Amino acid sequence: MTNDYGLTPRERDVIAGVVAGRTNREIARTLGLSEQTVKNVLSTVFLKCRVRNRLELALFAVRDLDR
Repeated sequence: MTNDYGLTPRERDVIAGVVAGRTNREIARTLGLSEQTVKNVLSTVFLKCRVRNRLELALFAVRDLDR
């Protein structure tokens, strides 16, 4: 994914987990983070990408972010 939206590598990793259909708990376990950290990262990502929920984020990522 490109960094056009000011996304950090960690944020891009979390987005990839959302696109893959993983839960916050699964994303946290995979990335070695707490579930609360994943929630915090998602809140920031929602603002940066101007989306309101996980579905919109997944659609945005597939449509607008390079892989």
